[in-house]
Amino acid sequence: MSIDLHNPPKEILQELKLLKDALDHEIPPKKLDRNVLICTWNIRVFGNLTMAWEAGDNQSPKRDGHSLLCIVEIIKRFDIIAVQEIRGNIKALRETMKLLGPDWSFLMTDVTAGNPGNDERLGFIFDNRKVKLSGLACEIVIPDDVLKKNRAINPDALQRQFARTPYGVSFQVAKNTFVLLTLHVLFGRKPADRIAEIKAIAEWIKKWSGDLASWNHSLITLGDFNIVRKGDPTYDAFVSTGLHVPDDLQNIDRTVFKKTYSFYDQIAWFDKNICMKYAQGGVFDFRDLVLVNRPLTISQLSFRISDHFPLWSEFLTT
Repeated sequence: MSIDLHNPPKEILQELKLLKDALDHEIPPKKLDRNVLICTWNIRVFGNLTMAWEAGDNQSPKRDGHSLLCIVEIIKRFDIIAVQEIRGNIKALRETMKLLGPDWSFLMTDVTAGNPGNDERLGFIFDNRKVKLSGLACEIVIPDDVLKKNRAINPDALQRQFARTPYGVSFQVAKNTFVLLTLHVLFGRKPADRIAEIKAIAEWIKKWSGDLASWNHSLITLGDFNIVRKGDPTYDAFVSTGLHVPDDLQNIDRTVFKKTYSFYDQIAWFDKNICMKYAQGGVFDFRDLVLVNRPLTISQLSFRISDHFPLWSEFLTT
């Protein structure tokens, strides 16, 4: 069975209209040369796609054409989207880019090998009409001599390479150049397992941000850090070198599961090394706005859309 994703049934178009209206109300408009809307979204198992409007009981994956149209409608509201959990199979991403059209581009890493890598990629999707690449694309690795020193003198420091190497790309919007660094921290068996990796990236960001500032470039880190909550040792490790999390991103849930109050996803920077003015931010809670005519549990919804909300920030570029 095959479907034309550009021509959905009437009932899906009607539902997408409700989603668009909600996005109009909750997400600020994109303004050329005046702002940039940056989003981070862990899209659960963003890999294969069932080419049917509604995946049947015996079909896998459960992400289908209806679900993908909802995801794309959300993505379109932002200028740059850092995506975590892109898988080795990129069918869903490939169809996303076809739906977005020729004004959009993407960059991504190769899959991270080994069990901790979980067949995942990190990527950026961006709107070429406003956003330009400014030359840098890199993955962050820890030098061997640093790892050897960690093992020798600091048992609480990172003892290995990052499980999924952080991915940095430089962008230009209007006259502002900045590097976005995205990552997906290894969840581990317990929160304490994440602390060394979170602290190591915070230390790396501190040094790199200072280097970039000498060129009037900013560094913004965003992604899924698997931070438990504010006040937890995972959060303390994240902000230990001075990373700033704005007030309106403090007390909001990041995941679809109610009353978890997770701080998993973050957007943060160093106040002294930011070339743009922060305006506002938040999450987009899609739970009651997508797949509304399908009787799904929250868990079922998470495999069709995601278990994470998109977390976003608006920066002024004038």
